[in-house]
Amino acid sequence: MTRMMRQQERIANNLANANTVGYKQDRTFTEILNEEINVEGAPQSIKRMEQWADLSAGDLEQTGNPLDVAIEGEGFFVLTDETTGTPRYTRAGRFVLDAEGTLRDAQGHLVEGEAGPIQLPTADGGPVVIDRDGTVRVDGKEVGRLRIVTFDNPAALRRLDGAAFDAGGMEPVDVEHPNLHQGYLEQSNVDPLRALTEMIEQHRLFESQQRSLRTDDELLGRVTRELGRF
Repeated sequence: MTRMMRQQERIANNLANANTVGYKQDRTFTEILNEEINVEGAPQSIKRMEQWADLSAGDLEQTGNPLDVAIEGEGFFVLTDETTGTPRYTRAGRFVLDAEGTLRDAQGHLVEGEAGPIQLPTADGGPVVIDRDGTVRVDGKEVGRLRIVTFDNPAALRRLDGAAFDAGGMEPVDVEHPNLHQGYLEQSNVDPLRALTEMIEQHRLFESQQRSLRTDDELLGRVTRELGRF
């Protein structure tokens, strides 16, 4: 029942982020560890439920915003949390410019380019164009190139919040030929209908286990009362 409660929490969190740009849904699997001998001398398997982020791609939605960027294929944008100085990795390419013309994500983290944070002219320098390879141009002049990275084991990334991940000590590998789409955003890969169906199934399983425990408890109480008469 505890595992089922964790499943419900996971599904609820996925549903809450169904409209979060670049969000990757959490999934779980049960890991069966080595057998051990219980107190009665019988072998038993140890089961542990693990959670991981499903990194499959979400749908690309056209927005027309020149600072919205989606990655097709492998890769993550690189962000920097100025408070801690630590990197963050995400597929959410909803970017904005601050008052100094620095490119940031919607939460205010710096967007890293291959040579550091991307700085655009603060004055009206013409339209912003982001090429498929991540090159950023303003009025035809190159001002930087978005850094797109991947990892040898992306499944080991640890969620920080929303659509952002921590590498947990893994070294990022630069994607040589990224495929970016300006004016698009990658949507969450959560299927709300499937998630709702899964939530209903887990709820029914939980109720079934609850009824079974209640029946066992009532039976044990009846047996105890009967034995008390002798």
